[in-house]
Amino acid sequence: MMRLTVVAVLLLVLTASFSFGQDAAFDASVDKNPVGMGDQFTLSFTLRNAGMGGGKNLQLPDLSKFHIMSGPNQSSSMQFINGAVSSSITYTYILQPKEIGKFTIGATSIEVGGDVYKTAPFTLEVAKGSPRPKTQTSAPADVTGQIGDNLFLKAMVDRTTVVQGEQINLTFKLYTRVSISNYAVDKNPAMTGFWSEEVENPKNIALSNEVVNGKQFRVGVIRRLALFPTQSGILEVSPMEMQTTVQIQSRSADPFDAFFRDPFGQSVNHTVKSEPIRIKVQPLPLGAPPSFKGAVGRFTMTTAVDKKTTKTNDPVSLKVTISGTGNVKLLESPEVELPLDFEQYTPKVSDAINRQSDRISGSKTFEYLLIPRYPGQKVIKPVTFSFFDLTKRDYVILRSPQIELTVEQGPASAAPFVSGGAREDVRLLSQDIRFIKVGTANLARRGEYLYTSGTFVVLMVLPLFALAGAFVYVRQRQAVMLDEVGYRNRRAIKVAQKGLRQAEHLLKTTSSAPSAQKLAFYAEATRALYKYLGDKLNIQQAEMSIEGVMSELEKRSVNGALAASLKSLLESCEMARFAPASLSITAMQQTYDVARKLIIELERTLKTK
Repeated sequence: MMRLTVVAVLLLVLTASFSFGQDAAFDASVDKNPVGMGDQFTLSFTLRNAGMGGGKNLQLPDLSKFHIMSGPNQSSSMQFINGAVSSSITYTYILQPKEIGKFTIGATSIEVGGDVYKTAPFTLEVAKGSPRPKTQTSAPADVTGQIGDNLFLKAMVDRTTVVQGEQINLTFKLYTRVSISNYAVDKNPAMTGFWSEEVENPKNIALSNEVVNGKQFRVGVIRRLALFPTQSGILEVSPMEMQTTVQIQSRSADPFDAFFRDPFGQSVNHTVKSEPIRIKVQPLPLGAPPSFKGAVGRFTMTTAVDKKTTKTNDPVSLKVTISGTGNVKLLESPEVELPLDFEQYTPKVSDAINRQSDRISGSKTFEYLLIPRYPGQKVIKPVTFSFFDLTKRDYVILRSPQIELTVEQGPASAAPFVSGGAREDVRLLSQDIRFIKVGTANLARRGEYLYTSGTFVVLMVLPLFALAGAFVYVRQRQAVMLDEVGYRNRRAIKVAQKGLRQAEHLLKTTSSAPSAQKLAFYAEATRALYKYLGDKLNIQQAEMSIEGVMSELEKRSVNGALAASLKSLLESCEMARFAPASLSITAMQQTYDVARKLIIELERTLKTK
């Protein structure tokens, strides 16, 4: 009964996958219409249910009336719900209009499975300024001038000259001497060349008093940002624009006096805009150590493993935590140098950022999953992390202590691990003591010599034949070794099928699905995928990572939807190994089905490349 159910599920998934192209749809949309002159908007093309092959030959309409600020940016998603498969691929472009008017975004076409799908054309209106509903009246020119003298927006930074990666505090303050009933940010500043972190502000704006040019203003902080420049040179923070609603008293001859006498007057719209700010960013000094990856600030590092004694094929968790003040969010994972017989997976990254103080601080943790394959005393070399210390104005290198692990032989032996170095010493298992032979000896009569016999001739010729055979064998062996990439490519599908059969066996023999059983299933499925990808893409297992696989697939022009589905599957398998108890048999079955189908699709795709 269990086998019939598995076959039925497989047929259902395969049937659903074949129906992708029949329900394909392609449409276009924008995030806002009309658009203000000078504003940016997003143009999206969404392809739905195109199957694993996705689409190709995307033909854009005429976009000469717009500046292409970014794109194409591609994203994809796939869902398996009750046996039905749905997918979508979205291509987005960020555009900015060149002139005012009404423009037609023509039909866009894409090819799916030999058929061409087109979007419906639509009209986009570009208006002067940022369009918004006209719910309020505009103020007369003289009133607008008086409001402008008593209401303005100001952008301030705590420093204008920094080094690359050093934090800059940017604050937007609203100064007012009039009665404001409402305000809204109309246009956020563009911060090209910066990584920004939103600093947490109180929900209720606290007003304070400041004197500007002899006038007392009520001042409120609208927005606070922490900026980290990612490049050197003269960088600019563009203005922020806000739309405010000001209460004035129309019956007064002097509208300025009405601001303070009657808050229930006429409502008028008034736009305030900050001035642009230029920041001089100096490059970091020369002499950065090899382990430097752009960290700037003050940091400390700790390393720890969850156990010092383990068994072969039993995972070990290595946590590297970097804490301090600076661009914590941008910290990259440090390199971990492992013994050759360890398998390492892409680290799980988590962070805890404090955005309430003047300086961004916190910690970032990189959790590496390590699997020892052979027993013995193992040493993880010190982890190295370096940063540029803003106080010392110099590079600082942090090194953790080395970690010693005792690896005992586990119940299951590891699969052969291909590497350039030997794993174990060669052991001589035969005995070197011979017994004395007893009995009658074979003696030759005098006058008979060995060199005159046929046996001697055979013994003399035999080494020549053996030498010739050895020469031919060596030449053939060298040819095979030179084509190691081809050999790994040819055996990839067989290795993957063998690993999936083992995973299927674990799935079928699981009844109540204990955590250990689930862990073994996901370990076998992950190993099968990585073995296949390593052999097919010529990636060494010690260098295997999700990013490396995605890069190799991109080099081979593999369809984006297929690559995205593979990345999602690998990430879900690795995450499942951290929390196997929370997963169901259904999730395990789905993982097996998707892995099997992706390997078949990759084999078909890569054969044609």
